[in-house]
Amino acid sequence: MKSQTKYKIATLGSTNFIIVLVNTILFPVFPQMAQALDISLKELSWLVVIVSFPAAVISPLGGILADRWSRKHIIAISLLIYGLGGLLAGVSVFLFAQPFYAMLLGRLLQGIGSATPMFLTTALAGDIFQSAERVKAVGLLETANGTGKLFSPILGAVVGLLGWYAPFFIFPLVAVPVAVGIWMTIKEPEQPPVEWAEQKKAFSLFKNRSRILSLLAGFVTLFVLIGTLFWMSDILSDKLQGGQIVRGIILSMPVMAMMLTTLVAEFFSKHLGAKLTMASGLILMAVSLTAIPFSFATFLFWPVTALVGVGTGLVLPQLDTISTSVTKREYRGILTTVYGSGRSLGAALAPYIFAILMVGGKEITFYPIAAGVAVMGLSVLFLLHDEEVLPKDFMPEGAV
Repeated sequence: MKSQTKYKIATLGSTNFIIVLVNTILFPVFPQMAQALDISLKELSWLVVIVSFPAAVISPLGGILADRWSRKHIIAISLLIYGLGGLLAGVSVFLFAQPFYAMLLGRLLQGIGSATPMFLTTALAGDIFQSAERVKAVGLLETANGTGKLFSPILGAVVGLLGWYAPFFIFPLVAVPVAVGIWMTIKEPEQPPVEWAEQKKAFSLFKNRSRILSLLAGFVTLFVLIGTLFWMSDILSDKLQGGQIVRGIILSMPVMAMMLTTLVAEFFSKHLGAKLTMASGLILMAVSLTAIPFSFATFLFWPVTALVGVGTGLVLPQLDTISTSVTKREYRGILTTVYGSGRSLGAALAPYIFAILMVGGKEITFYPIAAGVAVMGLSVLFLLHDEEVLPKDFMPEGAV
């Protein structure tokens, strides 16, 4: 890969890195936060819901604006809003005796700011790179995503030693320089603005059953990953006595497994195709979720939870390739942000639903979810067809 290509991917990847900090950086300090704010786990989950739900709703709007104006401008402005929201959430702790609602407002701003950047970087990669180089690019962007998730709990735990509110101040510190970097260094291909008449045709692609299944696969994958991390953030405070840094390291294990898996995403894409790879990842997650209640009191608990990350790492790069591999540039911004909406909605619902199920114990929490994930995996295996979501250049080797 050319050095110029690496530089562009690094710049785009830095956006992915900081956007994924939005939730997981807080997980290690959630027990202290709940105690300090005197709120329940269900109420605490709203700090995640209120970020991810707006991202799910307005993400396609960002794609429409990006296609008609500029992808990099939407990314840069969104990053500034993202940083401002984090600053508001952190400062509210010192301004109000009861800061929770002001924190929710700051998190809402973060949700608006985080709605499109990560998905528009994927669309930009689709604009800038072609064929095999594009597969490598989106795989590396997903790796940057995973790296952010990997270090996020550790960073949150370390910074959280200064106070449970301290991680909020990380957001403006990292978002502003990255926004400036995107604005100054990324050059988009010169192309005319996309008209709405063309953009709305992109939505008709979801009449395709295979594309709907791939969209649902993204929802399920993020639901499982974020929900599992949220559950772990709660149970680790009782299971481990090593403090929040140890909790942060343990929370990063599923994400480390995900990141390492994304590094070989190109191999799976080339030899198995999207359908088999995504189905394998989903079924692997279902098996892992089923095993968590059995392995909870044993050393197997750690590799079992890591398998959630492996399954995630199998699914997400395939979804990135599917969302960017459309022949018409007019569709790419819409498609990537719609897929992003599915993923964000999964992340939004996960903490709240997990918080409700956790009242019933581990079995009630994981068995119904595992069953749903298994159904999703089998649906992808038997009903999704690679040729309906991928061009010929991206079909697995040996495919007709």
